[in-house]
Amino acid sequence: MNSTTSPLLIVPIDLEIHSRARHLAAQQSTVEKGKRVYLNALAVYAVHSYLKWLQIPTDFNSSDCWNPVKAALSNAADLVIPNVGTLECSPVLPQETVILLPDTIENRIGYVAIQFQESLDSVQLLGFTPAVDEVNPPAQLTVSELQPIESLLQQITRLEVAIAFLQTDDSVAVQVRSVLDNKPLSEIVAQFELLYRTGDEFEWRYAGGEILAGDTRAVGATREAIQQDDSELQDLAEMLLEKLAEIWGDVT
Repeated sequence: MNSTTSPLLIVPIDLEIHSRARHLAAQQSTVEKGKRVYLNALAVYAVHSYLKWLQIPTDFNSSDCWNPVKAALSNAADLVIPNVGTLECSPVLPQETVILLPDTIENRIGYVAIQFQESLDSVQLLGFTPAVDEVNPPAQLTVSELQPIESLLQQITRLEVAIAFLQTDDSVAVQVRSVLDNKPLSEIVAQFELLYRTGDEFEWRYAGGEILAGDTRAVGATREAIQQDDSELQDLAEMLLEKLAEIWGDVT
């Protein structure tokens, strides 16, 4: 399916959310900042409503955009999907074709664009694009780059099935959990999914090993020990990506 054949999804915005968003905006230091915070809050609500309709839980009220202090310091419009990751919900003003993204965001699993009209009774979900660079996220996207909004559900499913695999007794999953210690599985899955989707296959082993390495290298370890650890982590990363490639190949 492509975006030219997928109808735009209309999401109504109820009066209670408008009231909450206006209250939040009134606490900002400038009118411009208040407008930005207001639209961010409505955008997050729209995506939350869509996912609720799909019976996908969100941690709606924990979004930074609902916190007056955090909203003042950042242009982020974040929506947490528990145990999966965080979406950026980007407002798009009438007639705009470029989606500006905040420069302080990180660890997003993707971006949803929300089109506003002169009337704020409802908004349109324009589409979705998965993350393309975790370290240096893009400054902007164009509407033409968006995938149909239905691809958001596919992305969430991809991450969920990978997380479920890492919770099994499969030998690779067990080894990965032992390496990660207490690091959330959702974080490692998001990084591996990004590598799988955007990296060349010959990069999997080295880049995957770097992901697993994280902060696991012991302080004061010898160069030989680090090289040995890296080799073992690269082997594990390669096996994990082979497993995930098989799993994701079954997700439509």
